[in-house]
Amino acid sequence: MLKNIKIAIFVSFLFIFLMFSSLYIGIKIDSFSFSNFLISQFYIKMDKKLILSIEKVEYKSKSSKESNSLENLKNDIQLLPKILKFFQSIKIESLKINENQFYIWFNGKELYLDNNFINISSKINDSSNTVFFELNSLYLKDYKVLFDGKAKIDYFSKELNFFGNLYFENFQTALNIDITSEKIKFYLESKYFENLKFLKEHLDLPQEANEWMYNNVTGDFKLDWLYGEYDLKKNELVQNSIEGKAHIKDGKIRFHKDVDEIFTKSIDVTYKDDNLHFNLIEPKFKDKNIEGSFVTIHNLTDEINGNVEVNIKTNSKLDDNILGILKAYEINLPVKQKSGITNANLVLNFPYALDKPMSTKGEFLVDNSLISIDNFSFFSKKAKVTLDENIVYINDASFLYEDMIDANANLSIDTNTLKSTGTVDINSLIVKDDDGAAVLEIKDKNSLIDMDFSSLTTINLKDLDTKIKVDKSIFIDIANISKIYPYSKLFQTYAIKDGNISLEIKNENEINFNAFLKNINLPIQKDEKEINSIDLKGTIKDKDIEIFALNDDIKLVINDKTNLYLKDLKLFIDTKMNANDLKENINLYLDNCELNLDNKDYKIKDANVVIENGDINFEATIKDLDIPLKKDGKTLEEIQLIGNYKADDLKIYTKNQDLILFLDKDNLSLYLEEYDVSYYTEDEENISKYKKIDIIGKNSNIVINDEFEIVSDNYELRVRPDNKFAYIKYGDTQVVFRDTNGKLELYAVDISADFLNKISNRNIFLGGKVHFFATGNINDLHGKVVLKNSSIANLSILNNILLFIQTSPAIINPFLAIPSVVGLATNPGFNLLTYKISDGDLEFNYSKDKGLINIVKLNTVGNGIDFEGKGDIDLTNSNINFNMNLIFFKDYANIVGAIPVLNYIILGDENRVETKININGSLDNPTIATNLTTDTFNIPSNIAKRVINSPVRFFDNINNLEKEDSKSIIMK
Repeated sequence: MLKNIKIAIFVSFLFIFLMFSSLYIGIKIDSFSFSNFLISQFYIKMDKKLILSIEKVEYKSKSSKESNSLENLKNDIQLLPKILKFFQSIKIESLKINENQFYIWFNGKELYLDNNFINISSKINDSSNTVFFELNSLYLKDYKVLFDGKAKIDYFSKELNFFGNLYFENFQTALNIDITSEKIKFYLESKYFENLKFLKEHLDLPQEANEWMYNNVTGDFKLDWLYGEYDLKKNELVQNSIEGKAHIKDGKIRFHKDVDEIFTKSIDVTYKDDNLHFNLIEPKFKDKNIEGSFVTIHNLTDEINGNVEVNIKTNSKLDDNILGILKAYEINLPVKQKSGITNANLVLNFPYALDKPMSTKGEFLVDNSLISIDNFSFFSKKAKVTLDENIVYINDASFLYEDMIDANANLSIDTNTLKSTGTVDINSLIVKDDDGAAVLEIKDKNSLIDMDFSSLTTINLKDLDTKIKVDKSIFIDIANISKIYPYSKLFQTYAIKDGNISLEIKNENEINFNAFLKNINLPIQKDEKEINSIDLKGTIKDKDIEIFALNDDIKLVINDKTNLYLKDLKLFIDTKMNANDLKENINLYLDNCELNLDNKDYKIKDANVVIENGDINFEATIKDLDIPLKKDGKTLEEIQLIGNYKADDLKIYTKNQDLILFLDKDNLSLYLEEYDVSYYTEDEENISKYKKIDIIGKNSNIVINDEFEIVSDNYELRVRPDNKFAYIKYGDTQVVFRDTNGKLELYAVDISADFLNKISNRNIFLGGKVHFFATGNINDLHGKVVLKNSSIANLSILNNILLFIQTSPAIINPFLAIPSVVGLATNPGFNLLTYKISDGDLEFNYSKDKGLINIVKLNTVGNGIDFEGKGDIDLTNSNINFNMNLIFFKDYANIVGAIPVLNYIILGDENRVETKININGSLDNPTIATNLTTDTFNIPSNIAKRVINSPVRFFDNINNLEKEDSKSIIMK
């Protein structure tokens, strides 16, 4: 196009030269054409300079390369000053070169030019090699850019300088331009403008750079200065030459389209070496101070190597707002800070190229903060969190959870897989019960730890075989209780050493759990087998706890009280255990259970035991009893008992209170009505442990060793450390016993045959009364037995004696034997099995240490025979050694005794017939030795002796007869 213009100008000047002679006159041509030119209404005249006026010029060129205002302006600036210096005035209404149409007006000082690309209005002042322009306006139409100011063209140096202003849409700036043949240098300073979007059509930047240039930053922009160069030969900006500074008042910056804006007092912007830097002044992100944060776009215009660096600094907590920035870039940091301060420095690098990975680095220093990992919250005094690409390192993290956990952890978390590994140093882990006692206490324990945040937060304490899973609830699985046992007083107390337990903690007030406990030592049996393993399931809601075995034979419900239900089980209880340990309120329900109390079994049909404030109340139905009580002579199959235990005091009674038992630490009180009591002497030690014993019985009998029975209408027993007392009444029988510091007193009056037979377990006595008196000590006891009108039968000793008496008269003088036998046979109190005693007494001494009863004197008066004797009974071997006089033939004695002289001759001084026997051997079947035959053979000689002495006796008898009348003698 330039070549064509030169030709056109040359032709024009040639034409002008040819016409020079007529120029002073003026040349006017309506129209003419040559080559590619068409000119109409042409007028030219020479004054001081040329005056040119053309209505229309058309020129068509096939080589025109002008395509924009910058190139057009370059050509115009180079050519116009050289042409204009020859003209006084120019007016060309229409200069059309191809599609580019010009309007040119020049009056020697002012120039106005308009075409498709530019519009110029300027004053021109030229010297030899320099032209000065005072631009009223220079408008680049295709760029919509307006200039005003001053320009200077130095043809010698071929340089153009411009000093002025640039206007583009809402952008206004002071502009300095230096143009040479090779490049354009520019420097500008702007006023405040709204945004940079006006440059978007004219700058070809990568998409990521466009976002930051035009969308992510808003506010009142001001270009403090900008310097750059444009290569005219290459027709492109020189990238390394561009640099500048700007600031954005009340700037807002958005790190990501899904993240809220950051508000600032201002943003300082610098550009150099193709790096665009945004420095945030007093930035606030959702009221959080992020002072020190900035954004740098490296290699702004390089689509391959360009990247955005976002640097975030804050001294605020690491909450959802800060984490939201990371999440927008698909960085899922599973840590949240609910309180406290975090000194955070986060650097994010995002390459323009999608095939290049994003770079993430950060450091978070946490102080005195409440931290949440998913739904699990804990307090941390300090922690250092480092983010390196997709790995989060948590170092020296203090971990405090309520008053339960104090630990330090070192972890690494992969933000891609959200899985973590590391170690935890447990300084202390304490779980306390409601009373503040430690149930679980772990100190100075190190454990490997795995964590998984991919779906549900899972924590695996490897060395403790414990997993924690956090969802809406917190799940804790202890796979091996033995790993926890050394640290759990609860497990140690109940000897729970093996098994597993799973907890679901919905909230602090609601917990569900399952447990399998094995190798346990419970005081419980099932089907005569020890329960050494058990499956449990339970819930804890507020203060209510419910635990039950899967087979429903054990159930524990705790609310304001503790309710324990046992079914079809055997429970072992040792009363030596301290009842003061029962601090909780407990209701114990037993259904078809067996209770082993101090190694004694009780079968329980049902029972309800209430323990409240240390007091124990119970109501139970006991079955298949093995207790020393009978009712109506029958063994009790079951009994309903009500009881209370309070501060070592125990009270047990039946509903109708016919059995009442009081026990405290040293005292026992018992009331019985219509119950028979079995007593075993081997239990004496168990009974003697009580310092004070009181027993009252009504219509109650006492059976000793299942052999001897003490029957009573009522009795009272009192035992004290220094004295014992017993009173028994049965009909007219009354027995009183006292033991005062070892001094014994026993009085029994009107002892009935029934009482004696029961107490001896033999039907020995058939009637009459017996009185018994004894005093002394247990090793020197003196006593006396008095019998009145009593009959004795079924006593082997007596039977042997009576049998002997029945058979002995056959060898005696028939004179004596016949009436004797008749007398014995006709006496109602004398037979082979029974001996009737009208009067009798027995005096004895007893020594417990020697095991000996010494019969000092025995006298009995019976019908047909009397006994006199003494001897010993050895209780150690149940042997007897007894010497006895048998007085019999009392019919002879009564008759002969009434005849003076004759009674002496036949009966002797004692007026009786007697013999001596010795009883020896076992009490059950003693042997009897006698001198009866000897006495029989001695009778004649004895009688002869008494005949010689009879005169003396005769006279004595006469004297006596004088004192008695015959009636008295007969009555005798």
